[in-house]
Amino acid sequence: MGSKEVKAGGLFGLPAALMKNFWKKGTAEVIAFVLVLPFLILPIANTVNMLTDLVRYDTLRQAARQAVLRMEIEGGLTSDGLYSLEAFLQSKGIDLNKVHIDYTPYPVPYGEEVKIRIAMDTVMRRYTITLGGIKRVDENTQMVYGPISSVSKKYER
Repeated sequence: MGSKEVKAGGLFGLPAALMKNFWKKGTAEVIAFVLVLPFLILPIANTVNMLTDLVRYDTLRQAARQAVLRMEIEGGLTSDGLYSLEAFLQSKGIDLNKVHIDYTPYPVPYGEEVKIRIAMDTVMRRYTITLGGIKRVDENTQMVYGPISSVSKKYER
């Protein structure tokens, strides 16, 4: 009796009737879905990472534009203006140790050019598909906004 079970058994010793039902109940679709799932998740993960990078870049852009407006009015970037710029960046969750700010210091005479450039070292993360599966690629790069310039409108008599 034991030899009949071995002869009738399929994969993992299951009887042929059970194996036939196993493949009929949609198991193949489930296995195919599990194999395709990484290809579906990959664009979503990359999109989220790219949006995160864009938010950080937009924060740099916003900070630089606010600073250049202040520099126009005050005739260069004062220490108070630099403090408020750094406080703004810090409030947005940016590590100041990774930020480098090039600017025209105060005082700048009326009609002269004021400039600011903000650069930040960052890691851009992406996911790619390789033969070994999904691979995370971290690229160390520098996000730069500027230099943007304007004209000093600070007039003293």
